Amino acid sequence: MKNLLSPEGQEALRSVSKTSALFAFDFDGTLAPIVWRPDDAKIAIGVRRRLARLARRVPVVVISGRSLDDLRTRLPVEVQTCVGNHGNEGLPGATDTASMRAVCSAWIARLREQLADPSADSGITIEDKGVTVSLHYRLARDRIAAARWLSERLAELDPPPRVIGGKLVFNLLPPGARTKFEALSDLARDEAVERVLFVGDDETDELVFARAPANWLTVKVDLDSSSKAKFFLQQQSEVTILLDQLLLLLAEPGNAHSPGGKSARAAAQER
Repeated sequence: MKNLLSPEGQEALRSVSKTSALFAFDFDGTLAPIVWRPDDAKIAIGVRRRLARLARRVPVVVISGRSLDDLRTRLPVEVQTCVGNHGNEGLPGATDTASMRAVCSAWIARLREQLADPSADSGITIEDKGVTVSLHYRLARDRIAAARWLSERLAELDPPPRVIGGKLVFNLLPPGARTKFEALSDLARDEAVERVLFVGDDETDELVFARAPANWLTVKVDLDSSSKAKFFLQQQSEVTILLDQLLLLLAEPGNAHSPGGKSARAAAQER
């Protein structure tokens, strides 16, 4: 995995900017810094402005584990494609949301019973996102013990959830749920793009990094030698640099996306 700000990374960015591409970003830890309480997360003004400019130029999607309604309130209106709940809200498809909601409701009821036990850490919180569930333990007194206790409780749930870890959180996906990879693949097909740029930082994003086709450009925020992403950024604040570089590359004379230029998709539709 190489630094996106290296010559190799810059060439990869230039290459993707010259094709019809979908520009996709995770939210927490990518567009917005990680905070103690999820409700407090927000995009910096500079990132918001750059993201809005990018979305006016090319297809942009923000895909997050947050619920769709929550996600939309945190993004500029120019970002018209928002996908919530790890790929299970905001896209048409065969996902049985009624069944998923019923399963999640049953899990939450069971977990609330267990959290009432005196042995449970009071810093564990349940986030009901409708078609998925997140269990946060960032505020736990003993995070290691809290993670162990939660793992034991999750093993007892019926039907068994697909558990995707994260930064001091367990994400529970019910049977039939899509992941971010399936959602982005569907979007790329619907947009008729040649490539995808995806930037993320968490374990849910590793599902995309690990399965991405060879022509996708994948970027991990934070250096992690175990990541399957092709490139990395050292820290979340460097996302601003990435957005600036994309805007400059897209504006270069001769670029299909430059003002007055013609996108590959538009050209294909005319043929």
